[in-house]
Amino acid sequence: MTFSSEQITDDKNLLLRLRKGDEFAFERIFKKYYAPMVLFALNYLHDKDRSESIVQDMFVKFWEKRFALDISSLRSYLVVAVRNRCNNELKRQGVIRNYEKSVEPDVGEWPQYSDKESVERINKIIEELPPRRKKIFKMSRLEGLKYKEIAEKLAISPKTVEVQMGKALKYLREKLLPLKKQLLNS
Repeated sequence: MTFSSEQITDDKNLLLRLRKGDEFAFERIFKKYYAPMVLFALNYLHDKDRSESIVQDMFVKFWEKRFALDISSLRSYLVVAVRNRCNNELKRQGVIRNYEKSVEPDVGEWPQYSDKESVERINKIIEELPPRRKKIFKMSRLEGLKYKEIAEKLAISPKTVEVQMGKALKYLREKLLPLKKQLLNS
């Protein structure tokens, strides 16, 4: 991505106007850089929804900090901001994956729930989940929908679905541990 001296001057003028709170200047910056920044983030994350979310969040923070910005190159600032957010997201995803691996029970160690009472207890625990979390859990585990599909149906972000599923699974593991011990001892 190369820019002429006219574009650089335009960026400097837009930055000056932005520092004064000019919404039109922000809109021009957003329109000019949103798509290239999403493509840049996509190279890191390989997920269009997450890339768009990262860039949108970056622009929100950019607007919030508009009065304190001390930027010599708008393009460089945006590239570094998006790259840093992508790196943070990749680290966060790695932490989540490692956590899930560490708490994911080995399928072989869990007894098969064949008796009606155990199945009823599991269903009761699922019903104890908060309404939205329960709906997300059922859509994922019972209907077999992917997080993105759930997000689209519920008009929420895939990230929200991921967080709610993590909380639901944690709750279920905690509540099912006594049941597991009881079944192993019987």
